[in-house]
Amino acid sequence: TLILNSTIGRVFDDLFGDLGQGVDTVVRGPELFTDQQGQVTRVLLDDSLVAKVEAVPGVAVAEGSASTVSITVLDRKGDAMGGFGPPTIVGAWGVDDTMNSYRIAEGRAPRAAGEVVIDRAGVDKGHFKLGDAVQLITADGRESLKLVGVSTFGEADSAGGSLNVSTTLAEAQRLSGKVGQLDEIDVRAETGIAPEELVQRIKALKLAGGKADVITGTQYSDEQASDLKQGFGFFTTALLVFAFIALFVGWFIISNTFSILVAQRTRELALMRAIGASRRQVLTSVVVEALVIGIVSALVGFGAGVLLAAGAFAALHALGVEIPQTSLLVEPSSALIAVLVGVGVTVVAAIMPAVRATRVSPLAAMRDVAIDRSATAKLRPAAGIACLLLAILLVSPAFGTAMPTSKLPGVGIGLGLIMLGVLILGPTMARPLAKAVGFWLPAVKGVTGRLARQNAVRSPRRTASTSAALIVGVTLVSFITIFASSAKSSINTAIGSGFKGDYIIQPANQFSLNGAPTTLATELAKVDGVDAVTPFGFLSGQLLLSKDEQPGAFIGAIDPATAEKVFNFKMTSGNLSKLSSGQMVIDQQVAKERGLKIGDTVRVRGDNAKVLPFRVTGLSNDPALLGQWTVTRTDAAKLQRQPTDFLIGLTLDKGVSLDAVRADLRDVLKPYPTLKLQDREQYTSSIIASISALLNVIYGLLLVSVLIAFIGIANTMLLSIHERTRELGLLRAMGMSRSQMRSLVRWEAVIVALLGTAIGIIVGLGLSWIMVRALKSQGITDFAVNVPSMVTIVVLAAGFAVVASLWPAYKASKLDVLEAIATE
Repeated sequence: TLILNSTIGRVFDDLFGDLGQGVDTVVRGPELFTDQQGQVTRVLLDDSLVAKVEAVPGVAVAEGSASTVSITVLDRKGDAMGGFGPPTIVGAWGVDDTMNSYRIAEGRAPRAAGEVVIDRAGVDKGHFKLGDAVQLITADGRESLKLVGVSTFGEADSAGGSLNVSTTLAEAQRLSGKVGQLDEIDVRAETGIAPEELVQRIKALKLAGGKADVITGTQYSDEQASDLKQGFGFFTTALLVFAFIALFVGWFIISNTFSILVAQRTRELALMRAIGASRRQVLTSVVVEALVIGIVSALVGFGAGVLLAAGAFAALHALGVEIPQTSLLVEPSSALIAVLVGVGVTVVAAIMPAVRATRVSPLAAMRDVAIDRSATAKLRPAAGIACLLLAILLVSPAFGTAMPTSKLPGVGIGLGLIMLGVLILGPTMARPLAKAVGFWLPAVKGVTGRLARQNAVRSPRRTASTSAALIVGVTLVSFITIFASSAKSSINTAIGSGFKGDYIIQPANQFSLNGAPTTLATELAKVDGVDAVTPFGFLSGQLLLSKDEQPGAFIGAIDPATAEKVFNFKMTSGNLSKLSSGQMVIDQQVAKERGLKIGDTVRVRGDNAKVLPFRVTGLSNDPALLGQWTVTRTDAAKLQRQPTDFLIGLTLDKGVSLDAVRADLRDVLKPYPTLKLQDREQYTSSIIASISALLNVIYGLLLVSVLIAFIGIANTMLLSIHERTRELGLLRAMGMSRSQMRSLVRWEAVIVALLGTAIGIIVGLGLSWIMVRALKSQGITDFAVNVPSMVTIVVLAAGFAVVASLWPAYKASKLDVLEAIATE
């Protein structure tokens, strides 16, 4: 993960370093606000400022720039281009060759309205040729431009996989909804003028009332690269989370392994103490052993990590996330951190077994093995119970009537403490739980089953630590499974009770920024058989609640006259159909958290810098359908540069079937291939499919920790066979067959696996129930358990345990009876 992150970071640093190579200074408007996604919205600059900047002494060239990422390009077949990863950028072609990182490879630059240049990668992907009409889907509908040139980014076909579409400045301003306005002014300095000096000279103009942001080209490039790296940060952060889960699971296995090794060497360590070895020397010997194992394993793991990083790039490309091909960047810090973490986890996991080794007295040399007294320890239960009590305190807000979102982090910590408490109490509970889990074995397998059950019971620390690794994996799998089932059930409930319409129109790519033209709803309403149509939009703006509280927010935009003809909204107070200009409806939980009530005034700043006041006239209780803040579409349009509708719902006339109007609706939508038409069932299925796709990714990552847990079971079985060599030899001498010996080991592994699985499922049920309670105000209202999935987890756990025990069972059955009996 560290290598992947470093390599992606270098890609963006190099990319934006090349993009801004010829730009010495950038002038842009002051910051308006930062939205909920962390994107900065700025005040646009007026066209007239270009001449003022160019007149500054030391300025060689000043060029205005306007662009947008909210336009979709269609290929020759009429299919949308782009998707995940780098965006489609529609902007002005740079006239100054020094500042423009793109070069014309074929044709010419755009000179007039209706002309366009596309980078070679986009031309090849869209199967365009010079002279073709290129179709764009904009906020105002479909546009057709003529392809007059093919560009390259230096020698590359594209800049970082993005699709670059260039027009004249005036055309770019029109397409982006910024007529007469600019995003920024790029400046090239005269020879001998330092960028920093030019910044000071331009600042002296006091543009935009002295609030204009003037920075060097290098600062601008670094900022853009940093923003993109932060965007990819969620990906690497998620991988790191699962990596640490795997390390956590591995910690139990390492600790368990050293515990068994120390127990096996009880006589050896006792004899060392008897001939004069100090406790410190015994401790050092075990720690050094762990250190050597940790170094070797960490180096092997780091090598495997390099290969996985290369595989991750291939996986990203397969998913459609286009990142420029580059060699992996293996920084010394990545290697050092990886090795230190690997060695650290190994040594720390071995510390407690090492400490126990120091407590071996010379008298223990009289015994064959150490005695496990973990089940009778007093400190462990106290620590586990204290952990659970603290967890209960932290999760208690989830059981209130409406938990504020500010309490969610505390609830999350509480869930983690519940799992930790269960793990701490593991050895204390292992003996009775193992008896309970394996109660049926003697009746099914006779003496072999009874022996397998007794073996699992007699060493509670070993059984608990072996199953602990599996508990973590199964808890997370069952938690995700149940939570996903609850989310799906909540969506079905919300749509079933909240959506009374027949069709939904929305972007085909749910992550797209491109909605539908605001005129589309009117066109759909004209179709025969359609009863009511209601459009939904949203405004990315800033809430001016107080001087110190001005957060970014997504504000819903509805048509009050038609919204309740298609949707049933839950309202705590007020009437949504009576919402009018200058009024706002707020989610009741948000209103409580913000200290707002009916009659209060909330001011909103839009992306066009306008500010409008809204009086709160209603409180809603429907975050899944209505969101947190809602105004009319008319008011939202006043605060937006380019209003669009991101969802359109419609109902049909009574007696009209879905199929009767489907073809007519598709005809209306034909000019908009970026939108998809779905009936109620298709709409619900698409949301659930998105959840399932995310779920499969999480399952894939959690599978690593589960596999580590089963490796731990196999490891423990092998070590315990070595430890019990004489015991197993005596059983064979007394008449136990090889097949019975194999069965004994397999069933012991199955008991351990079922113990870990049972505890994991129970803990997962509890954690998911608490989480659903905590997220009730966010629209997750149903707690649903997918019973077939839970049964599948249990069956798979037992099956994998059998597989994990095959080699240990085989080794046990191959023991030489006479040699085993003679072993000391």
